[in-house]
Amino acid sequence: MAENKFDQKPTLSKEELQALLEPQILSLSNLQEALGGKTRLFKFCLVVLTTLTLGYLMMYSSGMLDKFVSHGWTKHYGDYRIHQIRFGLGFLMLVLFYVWILLKKPLGTILACFTGVLCYFLISGTARLFVVLDPAQDTWFITVYFFLQLSFVGLLLVMIREEGRSSW
Repeated sequence: MAENKFDQKPTLSKEELQALLEPQILSLSNLQEALGGKTRLFKFCLVVLTTLTLGYLMMYSSGMLDKFVSHGWTKHYGDYRIHQIRFGLGFLMLVLFYVWILLKKPLGTILACFTGVLCYFLISGTARLFVVLDPAQDTWFITVYFFLQLSFVGLLLVMIREEGRSSW
């Protein structure tokens, strides 16, 4: 009778055994360990960015922002949907960023991508406000919107610079 290859006891080569015993590529770390090699300015920007995002989340969820965001001024349902999509993307970006930090992956590329998305939010949102609002009467709202969005972009740009100075 022919010998069945499943009856044989499998053996691992030295290379396979060594590969199995090496640390996992996707091992999670704790946040303190993950931020250990980052500069103080990077950590400060991360705290500010997280605080602003969570504060925005709480105010948005409670309905406090409805009269201040663009759909509160324009009364267009499309603006409300766009705001929901942008809010969801922004919160998803923050969550993905923290996962990336915990995986101890290089942050420069993901920060650059997020900066590009936020620049799109800045430009398209400001342009939309110029279309639906009267810039002469609503200058303060457009200005506050622009500089609020610009502050997020600025925080990410500082974090990109500090990522290059950090060590892991």
